[in-house]
Amino acid sequence: MNLIVICVYNREQNIKQWLHCWQQCNSDAQLIIIHNVDGEERYNIPDGITYIRRQNIGFDIGAFQDVCMNHLNGFPQLWDKLLWIADDTIPMQKDFDRPYWDLLDTHDCVAMEISPHVKRHIRTTGFAITKKISETLTFPAYPVTTKQQCYEFEHLSKQAFYEQVTAVGGKVIMVTDQKNSPLFDTGYHRRIKEREQHHYHIFGRPGEKPITEAIVCFICPAYNAHPYIIESLQAQTHKNWKLYLVHDGPNETGLKEYVENINDPRIIYYETETRSSNWGHSIRSEWLQKVEGDYVVITNQDNYHVPVFIEYMLRGFTHDSAATYCSDMVHSYKAWQIIPCSLRRGYLDCAGVMVKLDKAKACGWNDVTSHSADWFYFKDLITKYTPYSFKRVTGCLLIHN
Repeated sequence: MNLIVICVYNREQNIKQWLHCWQQCNSDAQLIIIHNVDGEERYNIPDGITYIRRQNIGFDIGAFQDVCMNHLNGFPQLWDKLLWIADDTIPMQKDFDRPYWDLLDTHDCVAMEISPHVKRHIRTTGFAITKKISETLTFPAYPVTTKQQCYEFEHLSKQAFYEQVTAVGGKVIMVTDQKNSPLFDTGYHRRIKEREQHHYHIFGRPGEKPITEAIVCFICPAYNAHPYIIESLQAQTHKNWKLYLVHDGPNETGLKEYVENINDPRIIYYETETRSSNWGHSIRSEWLQKVEGDYVVITNQDNYHVPVFIEYMLRGFTHDSAATYCSDMVHSYKAWQIIPCSLRRGYLDCAGVMVKLDKAKACGWNDVTSHSADWFYFKDLITKYTPYSFKRVTGCLLIHN
């Protein structure tokens, strides 16, 4: 039997985050949450997950000692492999445990990280071991009670964790390089912090949809021209998009039949009763409030978004951002030159900006008469959410026709 243990000290938010992730994971292992508490706290856990409340004696190493010595009430004693994960460590893929189990077939300990600092040692915030090795381990004291004793077990003594495993002939390996590790320690200062944002793109925050599952709406006014935007979107690496293709007035070029023949349910086609003749701004204003999804891009029928446009723009979002914009674009008004984008009038096009839909709806598209009404749309967003809420994404991701 394979066990995954999440050892949490007090903080219920870490339990909530792990439960949120676990619902999305692909694992056959049994999940056990050891909740080290200072008081009488107890957390309600869904069925199918073992919850063990433990008085916080010896922190995570004290809990690990109890497991190795079969002294923890409620913990299964019959197991073959164990993946131990401490506070602030989060998964980076939905089969995060699989690389550990695979390597334990030929090794006795698989570490999230083998650190060279102080001395070569296994960092104890994430590692997998076999039952056989767990039965050989000794600890600086019984019971472990202090941080100093925890550090001695990890890396401060001559017979720390790494030395103990290798002393009995055990093989130790790091699961993979840090940039691709299936687990990530958010609390360690030597970590690559952008990986934490990548975690949220995969799993989302508790109560939020993962960005990989987000629906991106494209609002596209059209008028008597071929909608090249369709081919552009169908080539996207992120497939969860909707195109609201709205013709300005009745169409006489067979556009409706053309869209029907494409037979893509992600394309919603509509014709207005009369032509507004205001560069499609009234369509943008109206449909911004109508569309349903998570993010919105307002574009034109002849624009070309490179195939990774949606994927890269979504990656740029953080918890405090309202919008992302590509760093560069090719623009027909500038003789097809590459234009560096910035938060200035004339250097930003609505087709190169992705906005969280709820924030876009809250501001609205309020100018329907000016040729460059998209700048006033951006200005309203910047005024409401600050310039810092616009995140720059590196790449020439848009060709404006």
